[in-house]
Amino acid sequence: MQQYHYLLKEILVNGEVQYEPRTEEYILGIPGFQRTYDLREGFPLMTTKRVTIRLPAEELFWKLRGERNVKSLFDKNVHIWDANAFDNYLKVKKLKNKFPKHTQVWADEFEAWKEKLSRGKEDGDLGPVYGYQWRHWRTNNGEIDQLENLLMGIKEKLGSRYHVLNSYNVADLSEMALGPCPFWHQFTVYNDSLDLHMVQRSCDAFLGVPFNIAQDSLLTHLIARETGLEPRKFIHTTINTHIYLGVPPRSDFWMEPENVFEFQMRVGSEIGERSDYEEIRDWYLNKVPEENELDFGKDHIPDVLAQLAKKPRDLSRLELEDIPLLQAIEMPIGEVLQIQGYDPHKWKTNSQMAA
Repeated sequence: MQQYHYLLKEILVNGEVQYEPRTEEYILGIPGFQRTYDLREGFPLMTTKRVTIRLPAEELFWKLRGERNVKSLFDKNVHIWDANAFDNYLKVKKLKNKFPKHTQVWADEFEAWKEKLSRGKEDGDLGPVYGYQWRHWRTNNGEIDQLENLLMGIKEKLGSRYHVLNSYNVADLSEMALGPCPFWHQFTVYNDSLDLHMVQRSCDAFLGVPFNIAQDSLLTHLIARETGLEPRKFIHTTINTHIYLGVPPRSDFWMEPENVFEFQMRVGSEIGERSDYEEIRDWYLNKVPEENELDFGKDHIPDVLAQLAKKPRDLSRLELEDIPLLQAIEMPIGEVLQIQGYDPHKWKTNSQMAA
């Protein structure tokens, strides 16, 4: 997974500071990046931190089923979308001014909302996001099932350049809790090999991108098995690619150009040993204000540096059961796939997702 480490270092060394209005947090970002993962070399599940395959797999199956609320994920202890669903609830109920982000009243109301969701008193609707667009793209004459069209197209016209899943429906954006981050999935067939090129408009490099790599590599394998092809490459194009810096007072460090310059000089200098990243992490933590309990983990920089200090290990292997795709996505993950030979570095990360 050295490709991923290149991405992290590129952001740290060449990233620019920006305020992100949706999350109301600061980021360090670059305008774009691209990497290719050769699936013949192994399954690209992150080894420099543990990524539990069940989580990106459950989210992928949820997308492939065309669902639009978080309840089925919540009930399976998958909480990727909880905060977005809550944010959508506040928007629909016109309560966003009453419960501003990064406050204790927001956190308290979020916990109360999750308790109601667990009892079925809320449905966790997200609007027509991701998989809903894949399976229910609305038209004047009904709906289009892009997934069924994709499978049919690959089977019947291998050389076509229309093997696409598109979730960026401009007409529906205002109804979505969150516009699609990975929005364009285009499959290409050469001989008996299937490649996937995914384009992502917004990329949380520490928490999100490892999930995206695993999830869409799995998607490539699933579509290849369903169409009788061999999975070959996953090409990942990321556009606004960023690392979260948190909120004031922690992010105040990044408002000073001399601080940004010194940080990027340290990371960009010749790194002799991976442990040098730990030394930079210690220097950084001594320079920045502490995060309070409510905002702890919103700054991802310490965990990014800790991860860069770890040496990538051998890739794991994915094993899929021979089950038709539309049947498999209704089944428990463990009955559909297994990961073999996965040996990640095990360490505690503190970073939390931005809502």
